[in-house]
Amino acid sequence: MTVLSPMVAWQRPRLLACLLGLASAACLATAFWFQHVAGLEPCPLCIDQRWAHGASITVAAVSVVCMAPERAAIMLAALALTFLAGTGIAAWHVMVEWHWVASPGCSIPEFGDMSVDSFLSMDVVRCDEVAWSMAGVSMAGWNAIVSLMLATVAITGSLVSLRGRR
Repeated sequence: MTVLSPMVAWQRPRLLACLLGLASAACLATAFWFQHVAGLEPCPLCIDQRWAHGASITVAAVSVVCMAPERAAIMLAALALTFLAGTGIAAWHVMVEWHWVASPGCSIPEFGDMSVDSFLSMDVVRCDEVAWSMAGVSMAGWNAIVSLMLATVAITGSLVSLRGRR
């Protein structure tokens, strides 16, 4: 029986990309669980964070299917960029939650052709209110932390792949 060492993932970029994609899928599944099971409706910035995870999953899938050894560093670097984008969106959301910055259009829906009664009866999900937190860190904060950790793993994998090509 062979025991897999953590070093195996660093030596196998496709496996690493697959694991990173699965981690991003788990983050996205958690967000959907909070929405559809726990009943926490997402704000616009929450939705943007989901798009970043969708991009990460897509890049990871392409990496797993199309990654040639000579392109491993580039593919993992591209994956790191998607995680860094997600980190930036989540960090921006945290700053909005803490009222350090204002996010225009995030808390007030567009009126458009809507009647006043239907506008007033809308449940508006605000970006600047924390709907859930654990250990004093909001969901956006946890997403920023996890996304940054995943970016770090992807960057490290890219650097290991570069070193292995020499």
